[in-house]
Amino acid sequence: MKKLLTFIFISILFSLTNIACSQEKLPFKLGLKVSPNIGWMSPGSKDYASDGACAGATVGFVGDFYFAKNYALSTGFNFQFLNGKLSYPDARDTLSGQISRKYNFLYLEIPLMIKMQTKTFGKISFYGQIGFGTAFRLKATYKEKFYSSRGQEIDQQDNLTDSTSFIRESIIIGVGCEYHVDESTRLFAGLSYNNSLNNVLSGMNYKTHLNEKSMLNFVELTIGILF
Repeated sequence: MKKLLTFIFISILFSLTNIACSQEKLPFKLGLKVSPNIGWMSPGSKDYASDGACAGATVGFVGDFYFAKNYALSTGFNFQFLNGKLSYPDARDTLSGQISRKYNFLYLEIPLMIKMQTKTFGKISFYGQIGFGTAFRLKATYKEKFYSSRGQEIDQQDNLTDSTSFIRESIIIGVGCEYHVDESTRLFAGLSYNNSLNNVLSGMNYKTHLNEKSMLNFVELTIGILF
């Protein structure tokens, strides 16, 4: 699956880059964005359950390279602060119990999307976009509460880098609108869904000795400016 996605990613990039280079008069837009997000974990391990959604944020650089009048290759890079919670049975030394753990991730994501835009209605145009994201883990930490079967409660927090996947692959779908301030400047706002395609955990449960599995998904509201 990963090899197929990589092949598609490279093929689209190569094809659209050639088209863009041959259309020198078509514009390209560069800008910045800020995106509050809501993230959650979707576990695949036995007896693991999502323990609620968590707020996070994304800040990034945007690049739209038009290869046709209303079609662009949208890319850039994003610093993603993503969070999620899981609840599951585990053990600490000789104690068995239940854990409620909050995961905190920092990723550097490079998206590659096709952006499809409408004509301008007054000063407003609408767009939809779809594509893939490849994110590289920069940092991972956790905070947890361990509730033992004997009634004890233990708080713990630590670095989780060695127990998480270095790469997070995702599919991205979004819609939004742009306000054309003048010929070169645009303000934009949009809503997008980012769905993980691979497991973001690589640790082991101390009680069951099974590998941990979970996706990390999120929705975000984006506001930004293009020049």
